[in-house]
Amino acid sequence: MYEEILKEFRNKNLKSIYFLTGDEDYMIDKLVSVAEENIIGPEERDFNLEIFYGKESSCRQFTDACRQHPFVGNRKLVIVKEAQEIKDWDNILNYINSPSSICTLIIAFKNKKPDGRSNWVKLLKQKAVYFESKALSDYQIPAFVKNLASEYKIKIEDQAIQLVSDHIGNNLAHIENELEKIRLVVNPKETLTIELVSKYIGISKEYNVFELCRAISFKDRKKIYLIMNNISQNMKSNPLLLMVGNLFNHFVKIWMAKHYVSKSDAELQALLKIPFASFLKEYREAAKIYSHSELENIISLLKEYDLRSKGVRSENTTQEENFKELILKICLN
Repeated sequence: MYEEILKEFRNKNLKSIYFLTGDEDYMIDKLVSVAEENIIGPEERDFNLEIFYGKESSCRQFTDACRQHPFVGNRKLVIVKEAQEIKDWDNILNYINSPSSICTLIIAFKNKKPDGRSNWVKLLKQKAVYFESKALSDYQIPAFVKNLASEYKIKIEDQAIQLVSDHIGNNLAHIENELEKIRLVVNPKETLTIELVSKYIGISKEYNVFELCRAISFKDRKKIYLIMNNISQNMKSNPLLLMVGNLFNHFVKIWMAKHYVSKSDAELQALLKIPFASFLKEYREAAKIYSHSELENIISLLKEYDLRSKGVRSENTTQEENFKELILKICLN
């Protein structure tokens, strides 16, 4: 639904009411930003765009504004930010039942979800566009990076997309900021490789979590130790929680590739939720190298260090010590 609403805002193919809520603030902020930039032209914004803030406003105030005719042009836009602070939600019921045909109302309700048992929420779900943003899973991040790069007219290789995903994780705002910086400096005809992404984002092109996973896939101990030592010197940029999460996802995929070895490439790619078919070969090869017992032991080990990364049973050890200990245990498994 997120992409559909973005398209509606950009093409001005609008519904009367949009209610935006959920766990992923980035999506709500992005939709509001795109609406502000696209729905009302610059020459009309002083007259036909009204923005309300929940702490200072009521439903009665912004619905009254929605019913006023545009001063110029043929459409008005009313945006309510910080709507979670509003108290008189029952006063929106009449407007939901009979919205203005010449106004688009966008309500951004962040940081918590409204009570789904409330009459006004039930009515919104029936008669308005009710969008609930959800935090993306790790396997969805590469597709997000790819779509955002395409939106910015940035050409980028699959491996470079994976590197961005692994390095930044599911902080969508951070991903957007990094791609925005790249857009300002990269030649539009240039295709972003791992080397270029490493250069522009400030990731070591040889010593990063993407290369660590590849080295571990093939039990390349020399390379594993080199990457481990380099990463451990900069745990601030490579937090243990992120490293463990990436390694856990990686080994689960290897385990699945081994368990479902008879599946076709297309079937296995769907099962593993791999965004790029070119990565299948690595998982199939790694599945031949590791035994079932090795994989199960490593996955169990990663669960233990996931807890440590969150401060559980960390035994007064540093992130660096925990990271090195984890990698050595994987190698010696």
